[in-house]
Amino acid sequence: RNPRVAPCEMVWWFSKSSEQYRIAGELELIGAEADGERRTARKQQWGNLSDKAREQFYWHRPGEAYSGEPTVPAAGRGADGKVLEPPPEFLLMLLHPRRVHYLRLTDNYAQVDAAAALAADGEGDVEGSWSAARVNP
Repeated sequence: RNPRVAPCEMVWWFSKSSEQYRIAGELELIGAEADGERRTARKQQWGNLSDKAREQFYWHRPGEAYSGEPTVPAAGRGADGKVLEPPPEFLLMLLHPRRVHYLRLTDNYAQVDAAAALAADGEGDVEGSWSAARVNP
């Protein structure tokens, strides 16, 4: 098992429409050791952060005793004005969904969508196919 992959459930609540999504699956952490598309995606997300958000990654460790103001590269940029490479502490999180539970409280409608599981021998449902079923809220 990859130590950078773990079971996870994320919840999104939309208060104006009283809707909730619970998305369960595998959470993959993409760090400095990533290559290919994952490395590119991590770097892109780092660049998409606001300047102030990038600066926070250079602060002292949170929760430890105060040790004075940190030396922080302005806007997370180098002397040439270009965005610095992401520090090792910056991880991109990718949630690979396997199950989505939708709940709408305005009319108590609930539905579960689930990804088809492949058998160990690769036989069975087609990868990428999903089932949907209405369930009790």
